Amino acid sequence: MIAAKWILFLIIGKIIIHIFMKFELPKSIKRFTWFVQLHDCDLCSGTWIYIVLSLFMGVDLLSLLLFEYVPVISEIVTGIVISWVVHIFSLGWKAKYEVIVV
Repeated sequence: MIAAKWILFLIIGKIIIHIFMKFELPKSIKRFTWFVQLHDCDLCSGTWIYIVLSLFMGVDLLSLLLFEYVPVISEIVTGIVISWVVHIFSLGWKAKYEVIVV
């Protein structure tokens, strides 16, 4: 049951990251360079997406690793670590299955 919740957490987050990066930003938001940089970086946007998802889904990495639950810090650490793991997995997947044309 716990594994299914984590797999669902990872998949939902990756889908949200993919959709967020697919859509073009409106011109009114493009004035904010920090938001454009956030939009263009899957690791950066994934961190914030997984933090929010962790808050809503109640997924906590620190409790899984037998640490004590600290309300906001646990979700932030979970978002950062999971975003990095998904980012590394995505890079490996792309490197393995990309087509190189010579």
